[in-house]
Amino acid sequence: DTVLKPRIQKVVFSENWKEGKAQANNTGNYNGISHAFKVLKIESYEDTLNNLELIRTKPQADWVNNLPPDERSQYLMHYMLTLESKKSLLSVTDFLKPFNYQLNITTDSAGAYQTRTVDLVETFNYLLGLRVKQIDMQLEKGFVQVIGTLPNGESALVFWRDCDKIGYEQLNKLLDKLHINPRDTEYDVIYVNGDHNIPTVFQSTNDEGGITRSQKIRQIESEFLDKMFAGA
Repeated sequence: DTVLKPRIQKVVFSENWKEGKAQANNTGNYNGISHAFKVLKIESYEDTLNNLELIRTKPQADWVNNLPPDERSQYLMHYMLTLESKKSLLSVTDFLKPFNYQLNITTDSAGAYQTRTVDLVETFNYLLGLRVKQIDMQLEKGFVQVIGTLPNGESALVFWRDCDKIGYEQLNKLLDKLHINPRDTEYDVIYVNGDHNIPTVFQSTNDEGGITRSQKIRQIESEFLDKMFAGA
């Protein structure tokens, strides 16, 4: 925000600068360029620590307190974060209302932080390596559609929904209304969050050859968490 971003903004606006002021040429043109750039703010190590919540059950506490000093030290250094903070990391329940997910983001070296909303939709696009072609964002209606191509060339639809607004029963009705039919071959893969009863196996009619085929319907939650914490 303090170095790279201002430099890019200056280059976009004017070709030449002097003492902090843009310099026009003889014709009054600054020779700027048409350009757009996006600034991504990535979660830092400090942000991760700020959002950890250690939950120790009574049996765990009794067990830890009864450990010899050396073993207790080993537990605190090697296992405590894994065992006691795992429920405070991104979990499947956070995907029920994916547009409201928030983290405490560090604002200075003194440890101050602000609560900010995290863009799970765009984060998932990056995790998939999705080349986005179209985004239909209708947050007031509780859903976002992302259409794109996966690195292996498969076409994909990523359908996010606020599960409080679009529940189990309402999902299929909305997909019909949006003309999204898993029977079609328009998409090779469809990702959706939350519980659903979208069929994954279809039997075509005799006129169509009577062929049974499957549709790749994938849960966003499991795919997101697998890719987010792969190798962790």
